[in-house]
Amino acid sequence: MPYEKPKIEKLEKKDYVFDEFHKAGFKIEKFPEIFERAVELANMPDSHFDDGVKMSEIVEILWQDLKKENDIKFTIEELKLSCLFHDIGKSGPPNANREERFMIEQLFNPIYFNPKKPDFKGRNPKQILIKEALQIENLPNRDKIVNYLQSLFLHIYDEKNNTLKEEKLDLDKHTMIDLWREHDYWTYQLLQKFGDNQISRDVIIVSSTHHTLEGHDPAMIDGEIPNEAITLELLDKYLILTLVDKYQAFIERSGKTHEETVKILEKIINDSKKRGVMKKIFSLNEEKVYGEYIKYLGIIKKHPEMAEIIKKK
Repeated sequence: MPYEKPKIEKLEKKDYVFDEFHKAGFKIEKFPEIFERAVELANMPDSHFDDGVKMSEIVEILWQDLKKENDIKFTIEELKLSCLFHDIGKSGPPNANREERFMIEQLFNPIYFNPKKPDFKGRNPKQILIKEALQIENLPNRDKIVNYLQSLFLHIYDEKNNTLKEEKLDLDKHTMIDLWREHDYWTYQLLQKFGDNQISRDVIIVSSTHHTLEGHDPAMIDGEIPNEAITLELLDKYLILTLVDKYQAFIERSGKTHEETVKILEKIINDSKKRGVMKKIFSLNEEKVYGEYIKYLGIIKKHPEMAEIIKKK
């Protein structure tokens, strides 16, 4: 007897989410909390779940080249599943109830905080203090959002001292990008909490660690694995998902061409190395990591057809 899909009231796209996870060989119906959050994200305009689906399609294109590499130790199903999971944290922390998830999901909704809106006067919302951004983007339930945000903590990377620390969210100190970048930690915590020991350790770590170039690494902060093991066990997965995530975002959300995106990614990689972020996360393997990033970027460069596939969706 097939497992029944969990019932989710008043939300569409349940079948879509269900089917995409099954294509990756994963029975999402066994994880109702994660399934419901994925459906919530899928119902956004230009949804974050759609981003994961498009990333998994990019992986399909890259796979013929990737599997030729001697150090590739993962399967295409693992990588596609990590793509589908990577933004689940944009539904909020693991202890968030439905109302709290809705508030967090609003803050990640692409129709809000758009620099093209006249109210932002060309300013990038990423760099605006949370309090000011919420005043500009006057959401219907803004007061409730403010109260809820003040109960949260953020992981803030200090580039000057090359350290990362947890801080109480401060509306007058932290910017929107500080809040938005917390989603990878929430992804890690969610998959750990609701994975019921059935989502593999590798998939959890890879799904949540797609902002290593910005100094974020939930798995290391949790103390689960040492620096050297990250490189030896997960190097290929980390780097590919990091680049595919950024590639999809620049093509879809920023309207860049394939060639422009490759150049931007190369600059991001080089800047990360110069700032010492790469060394912080990957310890003594910094040079190897840098070389691997450039190698995988070279594979992406060979496939300009990926941009056209993303734009057609």
